[in-house]
Amino acid sequence: MSGDSPRPESGRGSEPSTGHAGRLEIGRRALTSPATVATTILLIVPFALGWLRTALFSPLALPGYVIYSIGTAIGNAIEPRFEFWVYWVPFLGACYGIAVSVGTAYEWVRVRRAAGDNTGSDRSPGESSESRQLDN
Repeated sequence: MSGDSPRPESGRGSEPSTGHAGRLEIGRRALTSPATVATTILLIVPFALGWLRTALFSPLALPGYVIYSIGTAIGNAIEPRFEFWVYWVPFLGACYGIAVSVGTAYEWVRVRRAAGDNTGSDRSPGESSESRQLDN
């Protein structure tokens, strides 16, 4: 290693920076973000349970049902002879795509919030704003 790093090393190894590389880092982290996983589970599991057994349909299945219905309508317009189980592949892809967009928004907000917390704070961690005003 020559030590010619374009940006200084921070305490955290995967801390996203600003610019194009930072956006790529946010996108990479969003693929497996907790928000992405939770959104995927919330879209797929309630609908899958209702699809397997009708008595298990709940209001939580509505977003998944809407995505599945839109995919089925598009698929029927393209090729009307497909069985309904074939539409699960695009359904899973659409649910993951929606979940990645939610995860990207979550990671972007998290990075922005972390950047806002680190800028402009020249006081010690235990010092409050009231004690700074009293010292001046």
